[in-house]
Amino acid sequence: MRKEISHHLGLHYGSMALYTSILHNLFLLYHVDMFVSVYKIDKLSFWLGETIFLIWNSCNDPLFGWLSDRRYLSSVIADDDNTSVVCSRLRALKINGPLFAVSFIIFWFAWTFPSLQFAVCLCLYDGFLTMIDLHHSALLADLAVRADARAHLKMYCSVFSAIGALSVFLSYIFWNHTAGSQGTLVPFQLFCFILATLSLGGFLVSTITLEHMYCGKQHHPSHEKFVFNLFVLHRFNKYSEESMKCHNVLLSPLL
Repeated sequence: MRKEISHHLGLHYGSMALYTSILHNLFLLYHVDMFVSVYKIDKLSFWLGETIFLIWNSCNDPLFGWLSDRRYLSSVIADDDNTSVVCSRLRALKINGPLFAVSFIIFWFAWTFPSLQFAVCLCLYDGFLTMIDLHHSALLADLAVRADARAHLKMYCSVFSAIGALSVFLSYIFWNHTAGSQGTLVPFQLFCFILATLSLGGFLVSTITLEHMYCGKQHHPSHEKFVFNLFVLHRFNKYSEESMKCHNVLLSPLL
């Protein structure tokens, strides 16, 4: 069942846009400079990695969209079943949000050959970003039915996205054009790690809070089936005891 839009709901739903934008803005601005200026990736490896990323980026959008919604494509979802859809999307965000933060942080620490790291990091980052955008955008339609309610939630997202852009301005304190060749990267790496930790924790807090709001009273069919079986067993035992008493009463004059 869909709930009315509240300030509490808007904060938690909109804040997920913040946890995405504080990392994605830095990724767009620095990931090429990091691999070219700091890791010294060669031109062939760079364009090979970009080609792999181009193919992966073209495939994962429709693939992940189909995988996330395939169970709903062949059936009509009733209003009473909407809670299960919301909970499913929140679980996906609770998993992919922290993994998105981890995929962001591995850009800024050299852990293998630059050519391999470039392709792997791009594909992992884009995959988790796609899952977040997919479920976060679809969750808007599941949480709000009316157009004004959806506009209300989008307003929260816009405000938090604008706040997330501040990470770009702060990053100039820790990064400059000579950081890769002459300066140290430790302040910038620490800055990225702090932002990734904030994003990871934020996704967990927001999704868990929304799960309590929407999934706290969700029915669990397996539990209900177990309780029903116990009830049937109890009734059967009671019937057996009553039958045994009647049998003893009928046979008592003959004994």
